[in-house]
Amino acid sequence: MEPVRSSRNQRVAEAIRLQRARHRSETGRTLLEGAHLLEEAIAAKAPIQTVFMSEDDHATLTAIVGLDVDLVMVTGAVMTKVAGTQHPRGPVAVLAIPPDRLAAHGSLMVSWGVGDPGNVGTLIRSAAAFGLGFLAGPGTADPWSPKVLRAGAGAQFRTTIERAADVSVDSLRERGFTVVAAVVAGGESPDRLAGMEQCALLVGDEGAGLPADVVAQADVLITIPMPGQTESLNAAVAGSLLAYELATRHP
Repeated sequence: MEPVRSSRNQRVAEAIRLQRARHRSETGRTLLEGAHLLEEAIAAKAPIQTVFMSEDDHATLTAIVGLDVDLVMVTGAVMTKVAGTQHPRGPVAVLAIPPDRLAAHGSLMVSWGVGDPGNVGTLIRSAAAFGLGFLAGPGTADPWSPKVLRAGAGAQFRTTIERAADVSVDSLRERGFTVVAAVVAGGESPDRLAGMEQCALLVGDEGAGLPADVVAQADVLITIPMPGQTESLNAAVAGSLLAYELATRHP
């Protein structure tokens, strides 16, 4: 198979457009970069449509044996264009974004206003690690964007992912969740999480925090003690610590 050498190739050009949020939204597809993400997607039987790989990538050839995917061999220069990163870790795959799955039981990590893709990916990874579902609330980076997928390291395929820009405290409560808001100061100790069987853990942006009206409506406010000289924690760090607390304090 002769490798594609031009980014004007129809399949290559279409993949490159998926780097834009609008095109991902219009087509319902996204990009996976790297062997690990591809392996996670294959293991989860995710709907992979196209795989772009380099000429000597024998591992990818082995990984996709038996899969109904469109295989495109490309040069290194074209791979860089498709991946959209400075040092692509190929292969790059086009994935049909899976439909939202609601958490049927257990607790839920809710990202509210967390716009940084790295933080959102880390929150998803921690949610998966500690047995929580994940909900991308208002102002949250798209959990299926290429940057968030890289930061999540495949965790999107290991937990439930919901996207709900119109979520509210009342709607979470109607689903049976105890709504717990992470706040910088004035909340109870994480010890309060002991015994909670179904809670929605709300984490806001590091700078702005959760909206005041959301905090006012929450059932429980939790503050992580910080005896050191700092004003606040990174949103992903705070969410990860509380997810751990919730998991280890569950009876």
